[in-house]
Amino acid sequence: MGLKESLEEPVSTFMTKGFVKVEADDSIFRAAEAMVRLGATEAIVMKEGSPVGIITERDILYKVVAAGLSPQQVKAKEVMSTPLQTVDESVKAQEAISKMSKLGLRRLVVTKGGDPVGMITQKAVVAGPRGEHIVLPELASPKSFACPYCDATMKTREELSKHIDQVHLGPGLLEGDRSKW
Repeated sequence: MGLKESLEEPVSTFMTKGFVKVEADDSIFRAAEAMVRLGATEAIVMKEGSPVGIITERDILYKVVAAGLSPQQVKAKEVMSTPLQTVDESVKAQEAISKMSKLGLRRLVVTKGGDPVGMITQKAVVAGPRGEHIVLPELASPKSFACPYCDATMKTREELSKHIDQVHLGPGLLEGDRSKW
């Protein structure tokens, strides 16, 4: 399955079902331990049985470690991003990618009936539904380059890259800036 076809699949095809949950009053140290144990890069923060936010490894690094704070003292609710951004499991992957791009996020919580059932990441969509590694294609003919997302045609590789960056992914990725990924 190519990238174009993958984008038409529901997010449930790409989501990871195992995700870390931590309580709002848990320490960042405890959250990080749980994330390492499951090999996760994020944890959903819960309060009274409901999801209220998310903590990522970058949050821990930037908001706690780099700030010189104690992971044993800082609570999850102090570091989490809120409100929690979600997408229903039936939504197409391209809609989820678009939402992530507009919000400047790398992941969304996947819900079913309002309850979290998984996590979807930009990386998972690009890697494919079964972990295949789909390379972001440059579909080139001798005279034009076709966008794999919307079939728009560009005259040069640079025009295509700029189009994908600005319209579909946000600036920088295809020009080598992987800081958002």
